Amino acid sequence: MASPVAQSSLLSTSLASATSLILLQLLSRATTFGLNQALVRLVSPEVFGTATIQFELLLSTILFLSREGVRNALLRSSSKEKSTSAPSVTNISLLPILCGIPVALLASSTYLYTSTASVRSQSHFQLGVSLYTIAAIIELLSEPLHIRAQNELRFGTRVKAEGTGVILKSVTTLAVLMGWGPEWALPAFAMGQVMYGMSILGTYLGEYGVGTFGSLSPTRCDYLFLAV
Repeated sequence: MASPVAQSSLLSTSLASATSLILLQLLSRATTFGLNQALVRLVSPEVFGTATIQFELLLSTILFLSREGVRNALLRSSSKEKSTSAPSVTNISLLPILCGIPVALLASSTYLYTSTASVRSQSHFQLGVSLYTIAAIIELLSEPLHIRAQNELRFGTRVKAEGTGVILKSVTTLAVLMGWGPEWALPAFAMGQVMYGMSILGTYLGEYGVGTFGSLSPTRCDYLFLAV
């Protein structure tokens, strides 16, 4: 049984983590709202809808299909009080990258093929889709480090990564749009998302180092873990 001091320390850590995550959500919502208010005056409704609805749906689909199963499996394993070794968890956390690349290519190809002619006719549409696909893959590259930070309760690292990413995404989108003109609106949104992914990956690499990926080597047993 944990001592009162240990319980008090755990409670303080939990409250600080919850506060950080709430502040992150507020920052994300406020920044996104401000960005949308600025962009709605700079781009046409068709382009704005394509970027904020269709492109975001494409991104969310890739990320959901690639990583949610792994996150839920690791969470379920912990809740069952199974003894999962650190190397096994580390190896399993690589699966979103391995699954994400083919999922990203398939999803983006399907979207390009099924889009209406009016959507495909927008300026630099294919470039925008390609950049969003790259942004999804970059974000998935940080997934093993994200899972490690979650397991170590390093929520401050997550807040730093995502908070910086949201700000850089907004600044990049506005800078590209105002510098290159409205005809580059779709690539502007996409380049902002690429910057978001690079910011998250760069922050986690700064915390853990590039050498972290050297220990990732998924085995057959790790794949079977997902079915347990």
